[in-house]
Amino acid sequence: MAITVLSRVINETFVKTLTRAGSSSSPSASVAGGTSLGAKSEVSLSAGLRIGARDFGAAVQLLNNGVSVVNVARSANEKLLEIVGKIEGVVRDASKGGVTVGKARRLRAAFEDAAREFNAALKQSADQKLDVFDVDDLSAVLTRGGLEPAKVSEIALAFKKITPLTKSRVDSEGKVTSRTNLIPTDEFARALKQAVFDPEDPLAEDPVGSFVSVREKLKDLRESLRSNVRSLDDTAEVVSKNIDLVRVVGLAMLDLSSSLSTKDTAVTVAEELQARIRQGAPLLAEQAHNLQAIAVAGLTAMGSQDSK
Repeated sequence: MAITVLSRVINETFVKTLTRAGSSSSPSASVAGGTSLGAKSEVSLSAGLRIGARDFGAAVQLLNNGVSVVNVARSANEKLLEIVGKIEGVVRDASKGGVTVGKARRLRAAFEDAAREFNAALKQSADQKLDVFDVDDLSAVLTRGGLEPAKVSEIALAFKKITPLTKSRVDSEGKVTSRTNLIPTDEFARALKQAVFDPEDPLAEDPVGSFVSVREKLKDLRESLRSNVRSLDDTAEVVSKNIDLVRVVGLAMLDLSSSLSTKDTAVTVAEELQARIRQGAPLLAEQAHNLQAIAVAGLTAMGSQDSK
């Protein structure tokens, strides 16, 4: 991850753009053109900082929503992991041998019940307006908060390790993997049928059922789900860091807005903001490169509210 120096983000240009303040030599001059970050009319430095703090506050709400959705996705994958563990327990029981017709019936019923539970949980999520098993849906939520995964390397890397569970996936080599039948129910039934023996037949042997393929498929699914959980943990950590940083920036703006003098310029304001951010979030400055996109997201959200 390329770390952006804080002073390259929180600088004179950022303050002038955000607050619509004038140049450092002429605080009353207006900024030509206008940008997506600034107000439509010239305001004072203090008023601009309050507007900036408001926009960052709106961005925090968007990012909080994003991390909440990521946590829901994590919980959903963990729930599927629990069900897979239950299914693997049935397969282990079947693999021990001694499978009579009656036991086979019970094992198959237990396997199919757990498989239905798995598919129901998957379907319930996929049928929602926002599918937490779909990377595109998760990306859209984070993008609304200013953290577009394609532009945030840590999130982009985490998302590459997520296996979509509700649609096909195309890997880096162009191989398409269908995720529609994740639990090998039919394969388990065939292996179970082979494992059945008649204990009343003196010539019958207790065969070892061929559950190797079933176990391997469940193992792959379990590893995919574990990888999803780890990736979502990494994503939540990145979003949380940005939330903490944005809070510090917003509070610094709000606090500074009430203590400016007539001698302050965009340059001195930027320097003071840098100092306060470094003091309030010394370990979070590595996320500074996201601040402008987050500010735009907050401004957009406030603009939508103001237009209602």
